[in-house]
Parts: sequence; structure tokens; C-alpha cells
Amino acid sequence: MKSVIIDTSSILFGLSSNIDPFARLKENFPDRTIVVSTGIIRELTLISKEKRKESVHARIGLALIKKYGVKVVRGDEYVDTWIIKHSLRAEVVVCTNDVELKQRLGGRGCGVFSLSRSGLLR
Repeated sequence: MKSVIIDTSSILFGLSSNIDPFARLKENFPDRTIVVSTGIIRELTLISKEKRKESVHARIGLALIKKYGVKVVRGDEYVDTWIIKHSLRAEVVVCTNDVELKQRLGGRGCGVFSLSRSGLLR
């Protein structure tokens, strides 16, 4: 399955920059299924319940996951571990704004993109 994995960092970064990260992925990868793990849902849910700026963005992110029909895949392990494991599959690209994860994925031959403040995928 051609897919694009988006992580928590890109969801929160996009929304904090007034960008719909899911719309950007649909525009740039119209033939791919957007995928998140249950671990990403857990992270967003935990953040949404905290008292900090990101809480609102986490709640919006959870709503957008439903709105766009994002595929949620079971992932019991640490989120970065799940992303790395699934990025090894053919035809998978990853959207992350996590610098460390981006570096870890870089040497694996997987397409890795970040969302910029202007909404571009680089």
C-alpha cells in the first residue's frame, strides 16, 4: 500500500502554524493513504488533556484524523520505533518535524519530509 506516515510533531507544528497538515499531504501525495499509529493517537490524546498551548492543536489534530479518514494502525511500541519499522516497507514516506527521527530515517532509503512554516513539504 502506498502510504504517508505523519507523526505527532508534524501534526502539532502544522496546526500551530495555521496549516492543515492533512490537507497538505493530500495535495502532495494524492495517491497515498495517510497513516498514523495508535501511539500517535495516544500522544495527541495525552497532550489534549494537558494545560498548555499545544492542547488545542492536539484536539484539532484528533478531529482532523477523523475528518480525513486517516488510517490508524495498531502500534504498541514507542512511536518512533513504530515509524522506523513501518518506513522500511516499500512505497512509504514519512512526514516528521522531529529532527532526531528525521536523521534516523535519513539513512534508511525512506522518503522523509518536514512541513515548513509556509506549508511546503521539504
